[in-house]
Amino acid sequence: MAERIRKIATSIGVRLVAGAFVAILRMWSASLRKDTRQLDRLDRYIAEGHQVLAVFWHGKYLPLFPLAKGKNAIVITVNSFRGRVIGEICKRFGYRPVLLPTDANSHGFPELVRQVKESASLIALALDGPSGPQHRIRSGALTLSALHGVVLAPVGVASSHKIVMRSRWDRQEAPLPFSRVAVAVGEMIDLSQDGEQLDIKQQDQIVRERMDAVEREAESILDGMRH
Repeated sequence: MAERIRKIATSIGVRLVAGAFVAILRMWSASLRKDTRQLDRLDRYIAEGHQVLAVFWHGKYLPLFPLAKGKNAIVITVNSFRGRVIGEICKRFGYRPVLLPTDANSHGFPELVRQVKESASLIALALDGPSGPQHRIRSGALTLSALHGVVLAPVGVASSHKIVMRSRWDRQEAPLPFSRVAVAVGEMIDLSQDGEQLDIKQQDQIVRERMDAVEREAESILDGMRH
């Protein structure tokens, strides 16, 4: 009985917290001056017949909830209270959340592979999530590309005025209302072409360089918005 009450209380808490965040995000998003045109590249990659894993740094995901609205994406998170809140927010913006087991290292990757085998066209994943360290690339995304042919699409976000939550491991960025926000999408990364020749460190280096490049591209778009 106590366990049932706890589950009900948790479910209510998730919905309340998620509802508050969604209301804030919608009002906040409406105030922004934004350039999200490069998100159309994700549609192009899918139209070309690719399964796409859109990857970004965990500290940059917050603006993507409302800014990428309309994309038929699966969003990967973890089955914890925080992960369930994220999942509920995803539903409100039209995404489909997939909650991996909390022991993601041993059980989460098979679930990710299952999503691929079920022909998901677009999957969104924080490369260094869910708990860091910051900008340390998890091997699952690399393995998906190298062994299962999923192309990685780096996503970068830049904002003119923001709060950086320095107490968090990911240094999460929250653009302020009425800021300019730019989203960049880089060229596809297909590690399956060189999967047998490249070790994990080399794959990591390729993806890291592309992530750095897409962040610079987002900053470049932002600079153009100022003129």
